[in-house]
Amino acid sequence: MILEEFKDYNFNNSFNLLVGDFNCRSCNWGYDSDNYRGRRLSEFVVSNSLHVCNITDYGPTFVNPINSGFPDLTLINTSISNFIKNWGVLDKYIYFQIVTDNIPEADFFFKSKYGMGRFTNFVKKHIGSFKKKLKNISDKIYLNVFIKDLIDMIQRAAFKTLKKKPKKFAQRFSFWNEGLRNARNKVNKLFKLYTKSKSGQDSVGTVQSAGIAYRKAMADYKKLLLSTKRKAWEMYCLNYNERFGILFKIVFNKFGSNNSIAANPDNDPNLTIRDKILRIMEDFFPGQSLGEHLDYSPTVGPVDPLILEDLEIIFGNLKGGKAPGLDRIDYRMWRVVFNLDKDFILDLFNLCFKFNYFPLCLRNARIFFLLKDGKDPGLISSYRPVCLLPTLGKIVERLFLIKFNKWLDRNNILHQNQFGFLEGKSCDLAITQIVEIIKTRRPLEHLALISLDIKSAFDNMNWPVLFNILNTYGLPEFFTNFLFYYLDNRKVFYVNDIFNISRRCFRGCPQRSVIAPTLWNLYINSILRFNNESIYIQAFADDLALIIGGRTARDLEKNTNLALAKISIHLDSLKLSLSIHKCQAVVYRSISSQKFSRRNSTILNKKPTFKINNTSIKVTDSLKILGIYIDQKLSWTAHINSLHEKILTLTSNFNRIVKTEWSVDKVLIKTWYLTTIGKSLLYGASVWGGALTKIQADRLHSIQRVFLLKFTRGYRTTSTNVLNVLSGIPPLHITAEAEFKKFQIWVRRSNHFNNIIDSVPLDYNINIKNITSDIKLISPPEQLLNPDFEVYTDGSRMEDGVGLAVCTFQNSQNMDNFLFKLNEYNSVFQAELAAIQYAANWAASNNKRINIFSDSLSSIMALKSAHSSSKFVNSTKQILFSAKDLVGLSWVKAHVGIPGNELADHQAKLAITIGEKLEIPAPRSFLNRKIKAFILQTWNNYWNSYNSASGIRESGFGGLVDFWQTGALLDFILWDAVGCMFGEDHVQKIKNIPLSNSTVSRRIKDMPIDIEATINERIKKHPLFSIQVDESTDVSDLSILLVIARYLNINELEENLLLCYLLTKRCTGEDIFNVIQDYFCGNEIDWAKCCGVCTDGGKSMPGCYNILVHVVVSK
Repeated sequence: MILEEFKDYNFNNSFNLLVGDFNCRSCNWGYDSDNYRGRRLSEFVVSNSLHVCNITDYGPTFVNPINSGFPDLTLINTSISNFIKNWGVLDKYIYFQIVTDNIPEADFFFKSKYGMGRFTNFVKKHIGSFKKKLKNISDKIYLNVFIKDLIDMIQRAAFKTLKKKPKKFAQRFSFWNEGLRNARNKVNKLFKLYTKSKSGQDSVGTVQSAGIAYRKAMADYKKLLLSTKRKAWEMYCLNYNERFGILFKIVFNKFGSNNSIAANPDNDPNLTIRDKILRIMEDFFPGQSLGEHLDYSPTVGPVDPLILEDLEIIFGNLKGGKAPGLDRIDYRMWRVVFNLDKDFILDLFNLCFKFNYFPLCLRNARIFFLLKDGKDPGLISSYRPVCLLPTLGKIVERLFLIKFNKWLDRNNILHQNQFGFLEGKSCDLAITQIVEIIKTRRPLEHLALISLDIKSAFDNMNWPVLFNILNTYGLPEFFTNFLFYYLDNRKVFYVNDIFNISRRCFRGCPQRSVIAPTLWNLYINSILRFNNESIYIQAFADDLALIIGGRTARDLEKNTNLALAKISIHLDSLKLSLSIHKCQAVVYRSISSQKFSRRNSTILNKKPTFKINNTSIKVTDSLKILGIYIDQKLSWTAHINSLHEKILTLTSNFNRIVKTEWSVDKVLIKTWYLTTIGKSLLYGASVWGGALTKIQADRLHSIQRVFLLKFTRGYRTTSTNVLNVLSGIPPLHITAEAEFKKFQIWVRRSNHFNNIIDSVPLDYNINIKNITSDIKLISPPEQLLNPDFEVYTDGSRMEDGVGLAVCTFQNSQNMDNFLFKLNEYNSVFQAELAAIQYAANWAASNNKRINIFSDSLSSIMALKSAHSSSKFVNSTKQILFSAKDLVGLSWVKAHVGIPGNELADHQAKLAITIGEKLEIPAPRSFLNRKIKAFILQTWNNYWNSYNSASGIRESGFGGLVDFWQTGALLDFILWDAVGCMFGEDHVQKIKNIPLSNSTVSRRIKDMPIDIEATINERIKKHPLFSIQVDESTDVSDLSILLVIARYLNINELEENLLLCYLLTKRCTGEDIFNVIQDYFCGNEIDWAKCCGVCTDGGKSMPGCYNILVHVVVSK
């Protein structure tokens, strides 16, 4: 009965201790024989990863004059069995000690990425009752209970249908083999013989011989172990092909940080781990202080209801892999619920908004503490609290933020100098603004640039002060009520395998919440109102930058101290304070005063004194703002010098994967440079990359050399310029200059670099945050019933230019063709979009119902995406929205004999020469091509001016450089050798042979992916398909499950391999169905379209196949 009660209990990944009289006989815990109960309990212990702590040598646990035995057992999880100390039997008692100084967090997540079919079925079975209950909810109390019940149902579905995975995965790298096992056993055997001979009466010679044999075997074992490890690691690295997998995380230290807490409050060595956590949480989440009581009485205010497009955008933008909150429900599970019944979820969220209510059950957060980089782990202040919030609550926050941001922008609440957490703002823009202010004011006055750090900013936001601010701005009741319920009665929980501790929050905004950044921007917004002609204040999240000037040094000191005092007082009114020891200042001498100084000095003779609350702040030669060092000469030398330490850190682990004799695939390493190392080194290059001196360029080149030597495995004497050419990576200073010019052209719309883009007008990004969801998310029906016209659109590019065509058909007769010619800088993507735009506009102007057919899937996907910020794309969306009841839009495959599509393709090519001229701004891809050409041209000029011996020898093999010349030196040497031995006629034959298989192997990997995607698309496109299931064996005698699909493709029956799966375990009909079900769910193939299942009927697996058919029918 006990085992029956425990059968549904989850013993894995948790702290479990079972103690009791089980009355079961088994040899495993001291008996000399087993019985049925003992065998059942033994199976239960093994299957649930439990460990029997009993020590049989300590004697029986039950003794009386008639009998004795071992019925009393102590069971604990295997993973934490070492916590049991000093187990023993004393008279009538069993005693032991649990030592838990360091508790491993054996937590788990649900495997929700694949195999969601059973979860979907469970939710579908139970969601009907919730839809009925939702209609009867009349107040927020019932709503909170309803949402809690809904979360409980989703949790049950997850526990019953989804597999679990631990937080920490075992490493896949393995080196152990049979040879090591035999060597280890030999060492153990010799050690036992040696120990036995020492403890016995053996002669000295025998003992010495046994010791020599043992030590020699141990030395041989260590050598074998080391060589095996090294060889296994080498093979693992050579065969590694994941772009951002385990090796990437090893090289760049991307593995999750250790969450163990080493803080020791008050240096008390007797504190238990629970006491430590309790003290830490008391420090981060203290009780309610005077002035923190939130006195607010909400009254329900009106709000516009959400529309389905709002939810489509939010759910479509949810990312997988995000850590869930206390309920363990991730975004994928809620997306499944939303797709099952969108109207139900819409009604639920609208009910929350109708009551102006954020549910109580979604306010509780799970907390953990991260150690800050470079901080003392023994101090509480060295840790950062991070909240894991319920995912459903985050979805509600995102929906709230849609309306909140619209109101803030419509009323122009946020100051223009707030650069944090805002669309269209960035660190580059913030730093550029600071530099331009300094350059503008510096000619006539001394300036001070001060970075101000607010102490524990997000954790100390005072709620009553926040609501006073909201009241000042005249925030509508709906927003104020919602924020009140969002903050009120909020708790955080620290949970591990043994205990959980909760604390109520009375201040601050939850870290990692969706609303918190916007609330902080509102909270700090008032300090930006101090901006005037003499004071410039800029905010980026919790970092403040202050620029203030003075005609003389004394004026500068006076003005700065007055401004600092004013800011400090205002922060006090916000219940905030500055970390004065972190505040720094840089002083700029006015240009007009430099001529009066000795040697035309750019710095003041005496540094001014700046104080905050009578405490001086440090005046330095450079300070760091938003990750960029700004020095007192605006020369960027300090920042460039800081990059050397950064490159050493980024490449410190490369020696593990790059050796003299072997290396990880060079294509992978180059990808890592372009995506990680290069991006990190070029951070802020949009600001500092525009005016580099020769010394700075050489410094950047030497910094890049650190990576290039590791990548090419070259000698230390190899020239850096040659390393650039061999690796195909342009010099860093050239790339930095290109980043600067790209930023100036695209973001700042500067005309100073029109020579790069030939003065071509460019498309630009718009702020899409406030575009209504029904316009932002355009999803017209694929086809309208009874249309007036069918319209085929196409765009085409040839050497002469770009053209587009719109062909109208009525009753299969071509009625009109509209041809347009674009400029050479326009893309085919723009031509396809322009054709759709023209067709939709034509339908709206003539009030005609049309079905548009386009062979450009990328254009259709761009229109259906809610995240495109291109002005041209959004103008097309606007036209489609205005004609939403008149236009159907669907994709057709190109060049498969569809008459309308073939005609549109032909007309688009004619449009290049005879079409009407149509002006469309150039896309961003045009700028990228021009910037790439600029880099290549500048690099070639730099390379051709390199006159060293190695450079001249290298340029003799090839005069021009390119981005993809990795391994080019080998090519050049081989061509030279063949030319000398066989003549120039044979050189061309060698040039046609690729010396690297990276491109070929990449194509081999990409081809099956593309074929699989095409087959799946065809299956989903047609109403019916059938499958044939078969079993085969490969050359290794491994069982392979084959699934072949039959379907119609343009009136022709096609048959293709759909699935090939290795059967490593059981092979029942249910197992085969689950494999196929997981594949169908992962590729969104509907079982309802499957009209037949065929099996081979052979002798190998006929029973399985018969069961499979029954399972398919029953499902």
